[in-house]
Amino acid sequence: MNDRERVRVKRERNFSAHHIFIGAARVAIEDAKAKKPGWFYSQLTAMVMCALAVEALANAFGKRMLTDWEDFESSSPIAKLRLVCKELGLVFDEKKEPWATIRWLSKFRNLVAHAKPELVTEDYISTRDEYEKDRMEMPKSKLEAQVTLGNAQRAYRGVNKVKELLSQKVPPNQSFGLYSDSCLGSVSIPHT
Repeated sequence: MNDRERVRVKRERNFSAHHIFIGAARVAIEDAKAKKPGWFYSQLTAMVMCALAVEALANAFGKRMLTDWEDFESSSPIAKLRLVCKELGLVFDEKKEPWATIRWLSKFRNLVAHAKPELVTEDYISTRDEYEKDRMEMPKSKLEAQVTLGNAQRAYRGVNKVKELLSQKVPPNQSFGLYSDSCLGSVSIPHT
């Protein structure tokens, strides 16, 4: 084929942001595990991306499974996810995993989204050696205290499990692009 030949390219993709949010979380966790510079921020990034993925998952599945999904646009991410679960025949039991993690992640998301100043104080007795070891540490806010590698990994596992559970319940003819990001396409020679 030379440069003068023309081809018609057709591509189709059902974009859903949960894929890029979950992907960003995965990369951020890898950076945090490797303790790359800024690894605290990588943990935070992973947790925030997972929290955003919850609503993106609910929107992706809800738009396919429920008519008039736009009516629920102003609902909370948890309310949206509950509607999707009900439609798919899944029990959203917040006392069991992965739903307990999703509930916790929703609270974390709200803590981040509506962050308020906080006076953080400490008053404790320590040995001189313990003090010397930790003297450069600052007291942590409620938000900062939740930002750990363990919590980032918990968030990631929880969101992936929800994606898996929802995907298993969607009829095959409606599942394109929900479990994994994908694209369909074709190339042909146009008729002149």
